[in-house]
Amino acid sequence: MFKRLLLMLPTFVVAALFILLTGDCTGRTDNSSAVPRRTAYPRIELYDSVYRQVSPTLPVRIMVNDSTTVDIASHGDVATWIDVRYPRYGATLRLTLSRLEGDSLFTAIANRRERIALNAGGLRSTVTELTAPNGLSSEIVATPGAMVTPLQIIATDSTGLLFTGALEMPPALPGNDAEYYMPIVEGVERDLIHMAKNLTAE
Repeated sequence: MFKRLLLMLPTFVVAALFILLTGDCTGRTDNSSAVPRRTAYPRIELYDSVYRQVSPTLPVRIMVNDSTTVDIASHGDVATWIDVRYPRYGATLRLTLSRLEGDSLFTAIANRRERIALNAGGLRSTVTELTAPNGLSSEIVATPGAMVTPLQIIATDSTGLLFTGALEMPPALPGNDAEYYMPIVEGVERDLIHMAKNLTAE
């Protein structure tokens, strides 16, 4: 009787009944949520390795990437503050050039080294040491895990000039994604190395 009834029904109705009757008989229900895929951010395009001098009036030759914008503020003969902004990156390299005498220089160097260690926060760091011909001896400290200040520099001629700086990253990067973040650090580190190699007294 049941077979005869099936033969009398349209084909699409039979198919629908088959699906209903032969559905998942295991009793399992899938309550799991799909794991969201990791967002892929486009790799930021780095600036070219083209450089210019900040200002010939400064006592030290400071070379910066030609695509940056620079703001200079002086505090008499004691210190000069230089903000080097990377518009595409949203990051700023904050530099300070100081003239100090006697023990004040060595105290300032010690204080700055302490600040560098605090900014690194105990994270793994690498130090690149460079000396410009007839110029300043520099240390570039790279701490990739430090999201706020991943790059720092300290340089001195040991006779009165102290040059320090730190890269400040934008307050919010896309998901703090390393694929977006690390190329910026690498690009600015390249610029810092060029700067350190050319830190000569004017």
